[in-house]
Amino acid sequence: MKSLLTLLAFSIVFTATQAVAEVRDWTKGDVTIRAEYISQSDGQVTIRKEGREFQIDIATLSQEDRDWLSRQQSKSGGNGQGIYIAIGNGLHRLSSLDGRVWTNVENAGKPGHDQNDLKSIATGNSVCVAVGGFSKSNILTTSDGIAWHKNEFNIGVLSGVIFTDGHFFAFGESGRVAKSRDGLEWIQVGDAKQRDHLAAEAQELGLEKPVKSNIRSWRLANGIFTGSGDNGFIVSTKDFENWTFAKRIEPQSRLYIETDGKGFVVKGDNTLHYSEDAVNWTDVTPPEAPVSKYMRLEHDGKRYVANDRKGQGWESSDGQKWQKIEGATFPGIVSLVRPDLYYAFKNYWEYTEEFQVSTDRGKSWENCEIPAPVGVTHVIFAEGFPGW
Repeated sequence: MKSLLTLLAFSIVFTATQAVAEVRDWTKGDVTIRAEYISQSDGQVTIRKEGREFQIDIATLSQEDRDWLSRQQSKSGGNGQGIYIAIGNGLHRLSSLDGRVWTNVENAGKPGHDQNDLKSIATGNSVCVAVGGFSKSNILTTSDGIAWHKNEFNIGVLSGVIFTDGHFFAFGESGRVAKSRDGLEWIQVGDAKQRDHLAAEAQELGLEKPVKSNIRSWRLANGIFTGSGDNGFIVSTKDFENWTFAKRIEPQSRLYIETDGKGFVVKGDNTLHYSEDAVNWTDVTPPEAPVSKYMRLEHDGKRYVANDRKGQGWESSDGQKWQKIEGATFPGIVSLVRPDLYYAFKNYWEYTEEFQVSTDRGKSWENCEIPAPVGVTHVIFAEGFPGW
């Protein structure tokens, strides 16, 4: 590790705030230092070491650092202003200034499983992008949580959107990938050619037809974009040109994936598996099996949390060692915005009047204030978005 003096090339700027934040390693080229994360804005990150604060251009940092900062932008309330945004099937969209009282509700009707599905959401470059669909793409973009632009771009149903390195990447259930800076203008940049792989797999296994393998969720860690889905399917890429198909995990289950930026965890009905490279996976299912199927897997910025259909929860700080969460319950589907802000709601095809919030990691829950029953699948904090 080089001396801190060599970081003068990082465009150092001294300030004097007293924020408390996470300590981690930061790397630019062959220079690495350990410092506290303070905030990020306008393409720069502020860190603190030995009482001094420095600003570094995010684009000059390692891919791991940039990925981590992207997650903070969407998972953490940060130090600045912003709003909370929730999405759900039926094109349900709503927003909140405090995370408890929700307004600006827009939708296209009852939540269901149809063309109005919304499956993933991300923020970056001062906009928020929600994606989904059923037979074709849904892409909706907002800069204030009130007015939304519906895009006609189409590469098939979308199941994930990730903001990294100044761009949004939208991922399809079939492995197609599109890229945009502003959420409005999109171009296709990749295709896993999933159909070809599944046909070859079916032939190798002597099957009459390919195994259903829609990709249901996508995450990024260690520079690897990884998707997981039906019947234990996992696929990954670093460059959208070369794709790797991992051995199927829990082949009868639909897998959902989560990350802490250092590795990946996938959740099946009955198992949890961990990997750092998205190819080699280790079974990390806790010895005490859930009394019912796993329901949701999330990362709250500090830990992974998996809950089952009976309201029990399991937690892990590293994705590998898990323990049951005592004294907490998880009433339904959960969306973890940050360690002090959890949400719970009904299934994706149901309206809910019990849009619940917890500020003590699931030990107690109370209902949010909503103007009418809503559909919800995900909740995020959009940092830097204007209040009304």
